[in-house]
Amino acid sequence: MSAGITDPGAGTKGGGGTRVALSIGAAVLATLLILAGVISLLSQGSAGTDRNKLVGSKIAAFTILPGVNGAAVRAPWLSHHPAVLVFFANWCAPCHAELPVLAKSLGDGRIGQAIVVGIDGDHSPSVASSFVASSGARFAVAQDANLAVANTLVPAFPAAVFVTSSGTVAAVHYGTISPAQLRAGAATLR
Repeated sequence: MSAGITDPGAGTKGGGGTRVALSIGAAVLATLLILAGVISLLSQGSAGTDRNKLVGSKIAAFTILPGVNGAAVRAPWLSHHPAVLVFFANWCAPCHAELPVLAKSLGDGRIGQAIVVGIDGDHSPSVASSFVASSGARFAVAQDANLAVANTLVPAFPAAVFVTSSGTVAAVHYGTISPAQLRAGAATLR
């Protein structure tokens, strides 16, 4: 070393102060990167209610679908009722916890003027019927065996799509939804 220049680590065990500062800096940087990733995921609507490209668009995914228990299910907005479409399936692990809670809370599926319609994504009618029956759901449930409706409206299950009486998507909720969230969303529909 040349004269007049000192080494901050000289005379200490391995330059401990510098190493501690670098470790703290790396920990802070890692924390900031993780936080940025979480914020990015949340802003993309990976869970919760999302203002996505569907919001504001007319829903054309279905007018009438076969019902899980036989009777056809007609889109409520065709008779000028707002609707909440709740997407679930037997193969969806979170749906096993969500559907019985919603079924118990929703009864026949009316929330004020809004009508709840389940959209079951099971490929087999017997699996869909059994899953819906075991949940205790009494509201109308349509079968979307080839996922044509689901693939048009939601990227994953469970999900809920809030539709106005004119057939316009008002909001989309990804992930499990509580009865309180469902009621709050339905209350905004006209």
